[in-house]
Amino acid sequence: MDHASGTGTGGERPGDDRAGVDPGSLDRRSGDPGGGSSRPGPRRRLPWLTLPVFSWAMYEFANTIFSLSIGTRYFNEWIVQDLGRPDWNLAAMSLGVTLALVLTMPGLGAVADQLGRRKPFVIAFTAMSVVATLALGGVAGATLALVIGGVAVFGYQSGMAHYDPMLADVAAEEHRGRVSGFGVGIGYVGSFTALVVLGLVVAAADGDKQAAFVPTAIMFAVFTIPLVLFVRDSRPVPRAEVPGFVPVVRRANGQLVRTLRRLRSYREVFRFLLGRFLYVDALAVVILYMTIYLDRLGTFTEMQKNLVLAVSIPAAIVGAFVAGPLVDRKGPKWVLTRIIAIFAATLVIEGVTGSSALIWVLGPIVGIGLGGTWTSDRVFMMRLTPPAERGEFFGVFHLVGKVSNAAGPAIWALTIYLLHDLSGWTILDASRAAMVVLALVALAGIAIIRGLDDSVREFPEDAAAVGQGR
Repeated sequence: MDHASGTGTGGERPGDDRAGVDPGSLDRRSGDPGGGSSRPGPRRRLPWLTLPVFSWAMYEFANTIFSLSIGTRYFNEWIVQDLGRPDWNLAAMSLGVTLALVLTMPGLGAVADQLGRRKPFVIAFTAMSVVATLALGGVAGATLALVIGGVAVFGYQSGMAHYDPMLADVAAEEHRGRVSGFGVGIGYVGSFTALVVLGLVVAAADGDKQAAFVPTAIMFAVFTIPLVLFVRDSRPVPRAEVPGFVPVVRRANGQLVRTLRRLRSYREVFRFLLGRFLYVDALAVVILYMTIYLDRLGTFTEMQKNLVLAVSIPAAIVGAFVAGPLVDRKGPKWVLTRIIAIFAATLVIEGVTGSSALIWVLGPIVGIGLGGTWTSDRVFMMRLTPPAERGEFFGVFHLVGKVSNAAGPAIWALTIYLLHDLSGWTILDASRAAMVVLALVALAGIAIIRGLDDSVREFPEDAAAVGQGR
């Protein structure tokens, strides 16, 4: 996630203490707009909550509307339950999106680093996702719907890859946990809004889930507007100094090759990404197959499925808001490892029992886990990566997540195939077993990252910038 405030002068660095200060807000030293007085002003209760931070968080509000509609609630169930396609169709779509991201995401991250601009990429990919989601509202046939849905997800995921590094632009280091948690929390408010609005739309359409897609696109576009208006790239390269498209791409490719080579020397980053690959597996499956699993339990009506999400989303908001200060105080690893352990335990309990009643307890626990994970792991990654290469490293960070988003559903689909199709288990029992398998994968992920150092560190680029008076 990413935002950019500040003036965009060449003397600022991502993560500089001046980043994230709204030009129209009270100057920290003077207490007056523009810093015109030397008198100390009253301390703001939430000094990190500036207009750029709020606008940055509103993009979370916007993109989680898409995520709930396409990633969790309506699209997947529409494809599998209403159009009669098997689980592996969704896994195949995820794989196609992942391959496209593998080919494009790191290179585009390098280009963004060369230009010092991320917002144009966020806007362009969001527009792609919005247009494709609009098209889903009128498409006929599951195959074409899967293709268009894949385009929509590709745009959404690509936009997020450029958005996340902007956290360093809108928040100083000491506030990034809080700002990250605030963004995730606001995002889940977007999920709750989508659940209510889209639930009413689908109910008015006599349960036709396809009716949810046009309003999803409209809300995604509308709530992106604050980012467009009030967030700026903090350190863009002046247009006069941009050498042209071909040299920028050539330079970005060279930077990418160097970074990928250097990644081997960033052993902590490599280890963290490996652990993230494993725990995101389980998260991806819960997001993708949640409502399908509720269908297989056989006791949940459409209204009850919405209610499960309705009690889980506020828990995710609480998880994000609580995790933010804990990340600043205890560190992202302390938060992340405990949350993933609790999340994995919930999968094991539900997988072993197959209890419909437990869903009402486990749903909120999973919500807390999701909110806390998204709050802490991007701060963890930020502490491990040098500022000058965050665009590329976050491209790899998101790429690992996207590959995991394909691997998790593949593990789920393979387990279903082996146990249900080949061994004769019921579809519910096979689904329960798949949850336990993925819980073990998530636990392996946190075992890998437990020994990492997540303390704040100074990279050579930081020291050079300080030495030059920046």
